[in-house]
Amino acid sequence: MERISSFLIFTLLRNLANRYFVILQEVHLIYLEKKLANYVIGLISLITIVTLPSIGLPYILPSTQIIEFMTNKFGEIHTLKIIQHTKAKDLSEEEERVFGEIIYLKSPHLYRSEIVGQPGKRLIIHNRARTLRITNGSIIYDGESQGLLYRFLLLAQSPRRLSERLKLIGIDLEKVSLTRFEGRIAYLIGEKEEWSPRLLVDKDLFLPLLLRYDNVIVHFSDYREFREQTWYPFKIVYSFEDGIEEEYNVKDIIVNPPIDLSLFDIPRIRTQFGVSEYNSERPESEIRGPEQEIQENIE
Repeated sequence: MERISSFLIFTLLRNLANRYFVILQEVHLIYLEKKLANYVIGLISLITIVTLPSIGLPYILPSTQIIEFMTNKFGEIHTLKIIQHTKAKDLSEEEERVFGEIIYLKSPHLYRSEIVGQPGKRLIIHNRARTLRITNGSIIYDGESQGLLYRFLLLAQSPRRLSERLKLIGIDLEKVSLTRFEGRIAYLIGEKEEWSPRLLVDKDLFLPLLLRYDNVIVHFSDYREFREQTWYPFKIVYSFEDGIEEEYNVKDIIVNPPIDLSLFDIPRIRTQFGVSEYNSERPESEIRGPEQEIQENIE
């Protein structure tokens, strides 16, 4: 009887010990689980704190990369011959003149435009940094000018050379932001102030949308893929802050035709025309610029 009682007591104590051990294990596991949960929560919190400021903010490319992607879009265009309709307007006087022009372009810096069938009526030549403008058979501008830079955005260019030219007209290449322009998301290269020099480039297509410098605004639109992987704006609006504006609408375009370099020979062409009476007594630095030439064409 005593053996049975001792056995029962031993069994009872063993069961209690096992139960106590199980309880200790469960408590330990709960402690570990809580500790692990706290660790995971802390890790998640740390990741959230680090990444939260950037959630929802897109990565903005540097200007060097944007310009490189943009120049790649026109990398196959080395020469161009364009037939366009030009509308010269004075918005303040509600005056307008329409005429056809032929444009010749050669990368990296040659440009010539003339009115179809009217030699010397309106002739513009740009070679390197120099521009010669002739109206009604007389030279009205002969000097350095960046007024035609917008045309060279649309030709094969070295990204480095183009970047230097953009800096030359006052665009701060260190400043890049995102903006919305005519329903498109665009990279804005330059200061954000409305009046500051700037270049807007479509974020998805990397095509220039707007160029602003000095008192000039150039708006590129109606881009068309006129041959495989080759785009061009079939409408360009070149305007001055004083209300003088020219609108160019492409009617025909030929890519990479052979072009005679003598078309851009400013010294030779200069000898064929006299200086207008308005400019004959003025130093070259004061000869009027493109906005006055546009006004004269309207009149």
